[in-house]
Amino acid sequence: MRVDVLPGIPPEGLDEAWDFYRETFEPLVKLAATRHLMTRGEFDTMMADPRVLKFVTRDSEGLTGLSVMTDDLDAVPLISPPYFQHHWPGLYADRRIIYCVFIGARRGPRGDGVFVALQSKIYARMVQPVRGVVVLDVCLWNERERNLPRAVESIVSAISGGAAKATRVDSQSYWLYEFPVAS
Repeated sequence: MRVDVLPGIPPEGLDEAWDFYRETFEPLVKLAATRHLMTRGEFDTMMADPRVLKFVTRDSEGLTGLSVMTDDLDAVPLISPPYFQHHWPGLYADRRIIYCVFIGARRGPRGDGVFVALQSKIYARMVQPVRGVVVLDVCLWNERERNLPRAVESIVSAISGGAAKATRVDSQSYWLYEFPVAS
């Protein structure tokens, strides 16, 4: 399976990329408190930003996978580059922290093998050459229902020929406070 690496999605491919992205991540809008779906404007801006690489797989019917990765943490809205600089100053200074903005594969038979192919290309292109680390955010639903952190750990261990180790580096929780009616 071929994975293309692009600095940007060309304007004529934006609608298809947006449709794929929206279909892939829209279910999370009801499953996660944090917004996991960019607006169309944010998406178009990200797809045009050369600081983030786009990893794309296709079949004869269209897109089957899309991922956006960067070693320029300033390119990612809503993360804190100073957090990474403080905790991993050497990795940060050397731009060896690679942030996964998102990674998605088509559901069903057209998506078979796509998630692994994307991760293989990302590892070979961005991680292995600099001996980097990868950071991604995972909502509680994807952690509990899909065991996503451990699934990714298993895949990247196989890809890298070693034992990759997943470590939770931060967590965001949302709390609801209820106020019972006084009797």
